[in-house]
Amino acid sequence: MARTNQIIESKTYGDKARFLVTAADSKGELLRAQVWIKPGAEGPPEHYHPVQSETFEVIKGQLNLIYEGREIVLLPGEKITVAPNTLHKWYNAGTEDLEAMVELRPALKTEYFLESMYSLDYQGKLDKKGLPNPLQFAAILNECYGELFVTGPPIIMQKFMAKVVGRLAKLLGFRGYVPFPAFSTINK
Repeated sequence: MARTNQIIESKTYGDKARFLVTAADSKGELLRAQVWIKPGAEGPPEHYHPVQSETFEVIKGQLNLIYEGREIVLLPGEKITVAPNTLHKWYNAGTEDLEAMVELRPALKTEYFLESMYSLDYQGKLDKKGLPNPLQFAAILNECYGELFVTGPPIIMQKFMAKVVGRLAKLLGFRGYVPFPAFSTINK
């Protein structure tokens, strides 16, 4: 479980996040993180959150956002909220590090997803596309079932992967939540 002020960092991409408000802090209402993203970072694939809104506020650099079919560039001091069920993709196409605040309402288990993916990266368990073993990924999606969907493969396949394959993966010993190592030098 994420802790307030815990920092998680990607060894592969160099981006990092600091949890400022966790689900536990807010009784599930809010997840708030400060993020630092390197120039040229592609960010997550185009996706949507069925019940969460996602707010981005730029502190430094620029945040590129594909939102409602167009690209928007946010600069320091600018803020935008993406409503639930709205396709979006964010990344840093700028020439300097991006520093931003990101909020998700409600928090759900998004911090479990983020911490698990960063932890697997820290352990060297992601492929060149930034994905873990398919069974491991299915177990994580099972843990966070229904919180986000990408534009492909079809939703029915994503749900099957998360619900059925993810449950099987957990029975085979894959964990749906992989905590970021507390012993890492990042959090000292």
